Amino acid sequence: MAGFTDAAEFKVVFEQLFQLMNDHPEVGRRLRDARAPHKFEITDLGLEFHVVAAPDADEASGRFLAWHWGPASEPPLITLTMASDVANRYFQGKENVMMAVFSGRVKIAGPMTKIMELAPVTTPINTVYREWLGSHGYPHLVA
Repeated sequence: MAGFTDAAEFKVVFEQLFQLMNDHPEVGRRLRDARAPHKFEITDLGLEFHVVAAPDADEASGRFLAWHWGPASEPPLITLTMASDVANRYFQGKENVMMAVFSGRVKIAGPMTKIMELAPVTTPINTVYREWLGSHGYPHLVA
């Protein structure tokens, strides 16, 4: 696995990852219903990515999550700080977040009970994300 070529590639892939999560029948609604705004700090690329619940009115159109780059529109409940390669491996199911925390590859801030509750919610996306990477021109990112 070579890693991301630059911040622009990471942004395209990470936004698609969250679109895949939004659209997944086991993931999007559950993340929205948790009402736990997340901030991802991607240290090696100097990026900040925020994910929040989409407005309830957007549910009819299938939009459960909303995201943006840059400063927060609301304070995050959970902050995850890591390098881009760790984030990529985590969402492919190839990085255990708790082991990464213990080793210092990931820093987490927020209520541990909520973090532990939400960690398994994204598991169904692992295979979908790996398949998407391989079929959409990002085989160098498959872990």
